[in-house]
Amino acid sequence: MDGERFEFSPLRPILFVINVPLFYYWLTHGIAIAVLIHRPMFWIMTIFCILIIQKPVRITILMLALRPALVLSNESVTITESGYTIKWTDVSNVYLSSTGGDSSIPLKSYFVTITVREADRKAYLMQLRNPFTRWYRWATRNWRTSFFEVDLSLVRGNNEELFHTILRYYQNNRGF
Repeated sequence: MDGERFEFSPLRPILFVINVPLFYYWLTHGIAIAVLIHRPMFWIMTIFCILIIQKPVRITILMLALRPALVLSNESVTITESGYTIKWTDVSNVYLSSTGGDSSIPLKSYFVTITVREADRKAYLMQLRNPFTRWYRWATRNWRTSFFEVDLSLVRGNNEELFHTILRYYQNNRGF
């Protein structure tokens, strides 16, 4: 295979393993009476917990299965965490973005955002195997600039080097 593979950073799964028992303790002892009294609240809290832990559990399983977080080749980029394989010829732009950064919110995380041409978006949404995730991404498709983001805190390595590597692959293989 002519490409590069980047592994998951173990920081997120370790934080997840540490925080799950604390969250369980808070859930069972802090609101146990309210959950017992109000049965609908039990289901609301259960759904809320599942939504919160879904992504960290998936990342932990992928990391334990020794799957790479990101695979770059001359034909495509594969983002394992979200399940996308994007061809470089369909990409219209690659740029670095971040969350936070103003005076009230400290800088939290960097992302490499991959923008796909409008005509090719539906084909990439159909790559998702989970029908609920596929429906959610389709329903919220106009809310964000792109769903094709690489969270650099999930990938082992230096953020700047990772961004420049992805940008180099994009510039060399975009098909112009």
